[in-house]
Amino acid sequence: MRFRILVTTSVLVLSGCTSTVQPPANGPVPLAYGSVDDFTALVPSSDGSPRCQVLDDTPVELGGRAVALVYPRPAEQQVTVYLDPTGEPTRYIDARGDLSLAGDRAGDRTTIGLYLDQGYAVLSNRPASGRHVIVEIPLAEALTPDRLDNPGVALRRVLELCGGAA
Repeated sequence: MRFRILVTTSVLVLSGCTSTVQPPANGPVPLAYGSVDDFTALVPSSDGSPRCQVLDDTPVELGGRAVALVYPRPAEQQVTVYLDPTGEPTRYIDARGDLSLAGDRAGDRTTIGLYLDQGYAVLSNRPASGRHVIVEIPLAEALTPDRLDNPGVALRRVLELCGGAA
């Protein structure tokens, strides 16, 4: 009987308690689901003259490969297209701004990732200081908007200029 009273009392006391989970300051950034209208690129697309680069050291699926258009400074940008073994694009990553490793990053960075074979896109702004924003949107919303500098056109440009076709 005493045990039941103790358990009942504990449940009543603890049910009034609440806790709020805060992500650590340097921990993972929560992913928000939204629309392309919820996102404005922090770093604009580069207008410099790009060069093609085959990314031999980039992890790809067995038999696949990755090609990229790399734009020079001051607004560094690398648009990478990942191809499956048949030459079909499966992923598109447009990274702009400070492209140094995370621990060495001192400037702003915008990343637009299209997961072509999975039907979604992830848009990310990581300011040099301030709040990191990540938004997941449907792939169809991410392919053509000017606010993202038209990733569908950029994807075709990488494939045309860098020999993306198998």
